[in-house]
Amino acid sequence: MKNVARIAILGGVIALGGAYASGKLNDWLPQEMKVGASGASVLGDGEAALQSQDAQLEDKLQPVIGCLNDVAGPLRSHAAAYVNEYPQMLQTPGTTRIAASFKLQVFEQNNSISRDCIKGLRGAIAMAPADAGLDDPGKVFADTLENLIPVMNEADTYYSRKDNVDDGMEKGKALDGQLMPLFNTLFEAEDKLRQVVSDRNNMLREKRLVAIEHAYGTENFGWQTLNVSISARRAIDGVSNLVDAGKLDPQSVETIERDYQAAFDKADAFAKAHPEVKTKLGNSPKWFSLSSDFNSFLADLKEFRRLLANKPDQQSVQAQLSKLQERYNSLVRSYNMIPDA
Repeated sequence: MKNVARIAILGGVIALGGAYASGKLNDWLPQEMKVGASGASVLGDGEAALQSQDAQLEDKLQPVIGCLNDVAGPLRSHAAAYVNEYPQMLQTPGTTRIAASFKLQVFEQNNSISRDCIKGLRGAIAMAPADAGLDDPGKVFADTLENLIPVMNEADTYYSRKDNVDDGMEKGKALDGQLMPLFNTLFEAEDKLRQVVSDRNNMLREKRLVAIEHAYGTENFGWQTLNVSISARRAIDGVSNLVDAGKLDPQSVETIERDYQAAFDKADAFAKAHPEVKTKLGNSPKWFSLSSDFNSFLADLKEFRRLLANKPDQQSVQAQLSKLQERYNSLVRSYNMIPDA
């Protein structure tokens, strides 16, 4: 398993060392936004189409995004907890797992979430256009996850019964020998998928923004909402890049903050000028459900910048950085759950 990065303060610049080879912040797993800006006119009743091949790629990405958001991220968290706990269980066989389960959600039955992910990934691989950057690691991820399911289930049963207390971790060692190679393969494929999905998704969302502007201009909720969501991703990626480059300072974060706030303020002003707008179905545009999430992310970005200006200790920076990361992921979850119309 890859190590969680540690913070070091070098002069006035805060840097992270030992980060994931994929270049992500610490152990943060950024969620991806699904397609969600079809309501392009002022009334939310128009759609700006992408070019055919781009539209096909957009459709192909959706199940991959769902798999990364709903399975890869939570499973990596469970696996990290297991890796942290295993040495103690090995040293003191009477110790039982804290995490207790590899289930992705407490309500999950028969590994349904993971099995849906496998099905979705294989369906995406079969879709046009062929894309080796997505298809190859997607196949590895799906196949490895399928092989992991029975081993994780066996481990859950073993530890839930506290059988490790009776056999002195004999079976626990054997299970660990099966789990770790599969986890390593799975998360290596996930790292590749995340980078490719991020690149493809960002590119397609930018194209969709341009398509909306060409079709309807910028004075509509579709363009404004998509523009702010793209700006939010640029902001969190900007912070990530500063961290990776060892150049995290308040001035650089303020530049990122200013760009994001400009996008937010523009959308907020438009919404205030059109408070009674409804879609064809009689609903309020998506912006009104998301504006508080977008604003909360801006507030946390400002708080992070202020913290950096006050020469903080390592623990404070890590805590605020984690808060900012989770705020962004919370925003994405809201964005993906709320329909456009």
